[in-house]
Formats: sequence, C-alpha cells, structure tokens
Amino acid sequence: MSSLISNPWALFAVFLVGLMVVVEIGLRLRLASSGIDEGRQSLIQSARDGLTVLLSFLLGFALPMTLPHYEQRRNLVSEEANAIGTVDQRAQMLPQPFGGRIRELLREYVDARIEFASERDDYGVQASTARAKDLQNQMWQQDVAAVGQYPNLGITPIFAQSLGSLADLNEERLAAYERRIPGTIWFVLTLISVLTCFVVGYSMGRRLFLAMFVLPLTVAIVLSLVSELDSPRTGFIRVEQQSIQRLQLDLRTNPLPNQ
Repeated sequence: MSSLISNPWALFAVFLVGLMVVVEIGLRLRLASSGIDEGRQSLIQSARDGLTVLLSFLLGFALPMTLPHYEQRRNLVSEEANAIGTVDQRAQMLPQPFGGRIRELLREYVDARIEFASERDDYGVQASTARAKDLQNQMWQQDVAAVGQYPNLGITPIFAQSLGSLADLNEERLAAYERRIPGTIWFVLTLISVLTCFVVGYSMGRRLFLAMFVLPLTVAIVLSLVSELDSPRTGFIRVEQQSIQRLQLDLRTNPLPNQ
C-alpha cells in the first residue's frame, strides 16, 4: 500500500477504476432489488448526500495536512544551502592545508545533498544520508586537527558551530522526508470513498455514465494530488533544489588554494 501511495499516477488509476467498479456494483444491486418505494428511495438519497458531504470534508481536510510538509521541505533546502555557504566562508579563514581540505570535502558534500534530493527510494535516501554523514565526520576531523596544531586560533570554535548546523539540517531534511500522512487516514479516506460510490450507484435507477464517472474521477484527482504533495520525489510536484544547485555552481567556480 505504501508503494502505491508514493506513486501518484498508479494511485490515480487504481482509485478511478476501482471506484467506478464500486459504483457499478451498487447500480447492479439496485437493479436486482425490488420493492423500493419512494420512502426508501428518499432514505437512500439522504444517505448518499450525507456521505458525499462527509467525503468532501475529509478530502478538504487531507490537502491542508500535506501542504505544511511540502513547505517545510522547500524551506529546509534553502536553509541548508545557506548553512553550507557559511561553512565554506569560514573554512577559507582556517589555516592551510585544513581549510582547503575542508572545502574539497564540502564540494563532495553538496553533491551528496543533491543526490539525496534525487533519490526515489528509501535505500537510496539512506545511502546518500550516510555518505553526507561520513563527509561531515571527515570535515570535523580536519577541524580537530587544526585546533590541535593552532590551539589559539579564534575561528575554529565558530567554524565548529557552523559545521554542527549541517548535521542538524541533515537530520531535519531526513525527518521531513519521512513525515507522511498516516496510513490510518489513507484507510479512512479509501473506506469513505468506497461507501460513497457504492451508495451513489445504489441510489441510481438506471445507468448514466456521467453520474458514474464524475465522483470517482473527482476523488481520484484529489487523492492523487494529496499523494503528489505527500511524496514529492515521485510525481510532478517536486521540491526544487535551485538554492543548493546555485551553491554547487559557486563552489565549483571558486578556485581552491594550492595545497
């Protein structure tokens, strides 16, 4: 189920076809039933209208749940780009060869963070995160070596603080990637969608394609949009990486000091 939720196009197709089948089942049961008078028909229509309102409310509730997650992922990209730029500026004030080596590692670190954003599965995300942490450790070791050789250098504590912010942002971006709509909510949305489509089909006296198609199509569109915002690595709506990409270009164009 999680793999389906992470694939908006597949989710759209499954919901569209599945809910249309549910409407058809409801319609066939209605046509096979007999003795439904106006009073019972009125009760069926009331149930249909109530379920439709409830489904609309739940769908409207699901979209605002995903937007903060998407906005947080976007903001963290620019925050991390600023933090990496700060580390690079402060590394330039460190004595050589430590500052130059840290800047070399920082270029690899930026590549790892862009790779993190482009990965589409959990294995790739974990691998790129582990690579970034390894580069952080190497930069930290260079800073420790600089402190050992230049114990009175005032820039090293400030640099250590900025380097620590990279580790924090690494974890924050990983946590933002893992933050999804709970499976229970997806189950409730699916259940109410199925019940609503079934009652819609059961309330129809005859087959009308437009009435059978509109509700499943609407639900499929909204839920696929929720999936797009909740899983921005697999759909059309992506978290843009321009901030880090511009930083990557700046780091490549700025020459490193001769070691």
